[in-house]
Amino acid sequence: MTKKTLKEYCNEIDIWDGWLNNYKKYVPNFIEEAKTKVSWQDWDKGVFSEFFERSNDQCVSSLRQGYFTKEEQDRIKLNWNEIYVLLKIIAENQENPQWEVYKELKTKIRQYTSQDRKAATNRLVASLQPNLISTIVSEGDLGDLINKINTYTTSNISTEGDWFKRSYNVCNLFQQVLEPENNMDIITYPWQLLEHLREINSSLIEKQKGMESILKLVQANKNLILTGAPGTGKTYKTAEIAVALIDGSNKLPNKRVDVMNRYKTLINEKQIAFTTFHQSLDYEEFIEGLKPELDDNTKEMTYQVKEGIFKEICERAKEKTSMASLNDAIEQFKESCSENIVKVKNKSGTEFSVTYRGGKTFRVRSDNSEAEEGRDFPANIDAIKKMYQGNEAGIYNKTYVWGILKYLRENYSVTNYSVDNTDKKYLLIIDEINRGNISKIFGELITLLEKDKRIGEENEITVTLPYSQETFGVPSNLFIIGTMNTADRSIGHIDYAIRRRFSFLSLKSDRNVISSYDKYDNGTKEKAENLFDEIKDFISSYINADLDAEDLMIGHSYFLCKTADDLKMRLEFEMIPLIEEYEKDGIIMLEKSAMKTKFEEWKALL
Repeated sequence: MTKKTLKEYCNEIDIWDGWLNNYKKYVPNFIEEAKTKVSWQDWDKGVFSEFFERSNDQCVSSLRQGYFTKEEQDRIKLNWNEIYVLLKIIAENQENPQWEVYKELKTKIRQYTSQDRKAATNRLVASLQPNLISTIVSEGDLGDLINKINTYTTSNISTEGDWFKRSYNVCNLFQQVLEPENNMDIITYPWQLLEHLREINSSLIEKQKGMESILKLVQANKNLILTGAPGTGKTYKTAEIAVALIDGSNKLPNKRVDVMNRYKTLINEKQIAFTTFHQSLDYEEFIEGLKPELDDNTKEMTYQVKEGIFKEICERAKEKTSMASLNDAIEQFKESCSENIVKVKNKSGTEFSVTYRGGKTFRVRSDNSEAEEGRDFPANIDAIKKMYQGNEAGIYNKTYVWGILKYLRENYSVTNYSVDNTDKKYLLIIDEINRGNISKIFGELITLLEKDKRIGEENEITVTLPYSQETFGVPSNLFIIGTMNTADRSIGHIDYAIRRRFSFLSLKSDRNVISSYDKYDNGTKEKAENLFDEIKDFISSYINADLDAEDLMIGHSYFLCKTADDLKMRLEFEMIPLIEEYEKDGIIMLEKSAMKTKFEEWKALL
């Protein structure tokens, strides 16, 4: 997740003027009363009620629960002599925190309450020192704000100390970042930022849950096709799924630009390949075929077997590196240990004997062992592989495992560990998959796409390729994601051989995307929302009864325009022509004259 500055987040917030104005109305008067009045009966009744009797809708912070009961308020009044002195000290010190006085006030009030009214006491302090203490009086809420600031922003606040010190740190941070002329102008920001970050966090959790569901679908089948009308974000969604599948949904960036940057990196690293199907694409281009080449020396034309994009990514996904060298070494070492006792040294230099009698362990015995003659101990082969990958946690007989691994490195040319491609996930993204002749493109490899027919799976199948005569199979760590435009009438021509080998996920045109877009000029958002509603109503009203309006509603991306002029241009030159095509294809059932009238009405909205 890319962090933003605290100021950037605060710029996304609209100040709650009602709360701010109420705060400015009462708090200065509260400070003045605390400085000058001895008896509570001498206080301005409205000010006293606001700070000592009102729990909800109060000018500093609402406390629906945990506020002083009527009996507790009466006891506080009876013991006002002990309390007003502390209030006065705090009110008279607007520039310096009064740590010990805060604690003393908290102790005194606790004597007169049946429960520890932490938030109610904190609110008194926050009201008396607006320059020093934040308006978030709940200790839980303050902790949540600090955690979210540390998580989502480039700022960092210490979590150490009691509520007073942490509240002081929060208040100080906001003042440093926002630099207000009057500190009271920013008192609403901490709570408003907390709510803003909670919404962002909730949105991210929902997004992650949605992505995890998609990833489960992809991993269960290996093959997925995203369907949807034009502009529903299918192509971008393939990039998002690809990044999440390779990196993990918890590492998926929040910003589109960061997703695309990571996507491009993975393409450059050849973990993702992208292609678009079209009517002239065939097996020879997609899998392998003969391509003419001119010999520079003889000037003769020859024909060479050239791999297509599908075979290339399959071969990359199957490549093995360092683990293969270790596995080969282990197999050779098994043979040696089966025929003879092999002497190996542990870390301290002590020799031990290694034998192999089948199964998942080598048998070891130290030359200095005091165990009964003939008794040996296991050194697990999986533990050797685990240590080779840098993980020594939970390994039994670690010193023997270490010795065997060292022996394999020195005697069998085992290279340093690097991740095998077979441990990685690879993706082939096929845009407009329904535009190609599937049978012509995949040929005999259609069967190999099925999950259980992949290499290493239960029903593994391989074929001999016609040109190279190589044995070929589809690796289990390759995933295929296609996109399909539901407004394209050719969707009906996808053959069932492909349909039953792919899962299908439909992307709908989403008004919420239009509402949450944050780059509109003033007034453009409302125009985009109204236009979306008008076009959706139109399509729903006049669509061919045999079709689903959700599959044909113009996608939300068409409406994401910064200015009304941009939106008008997109309406005139992109959306209206698409709807005119719908009418020609029999999707929209309305006379052209009536349609033109509708088009003019839409333009008038902008």
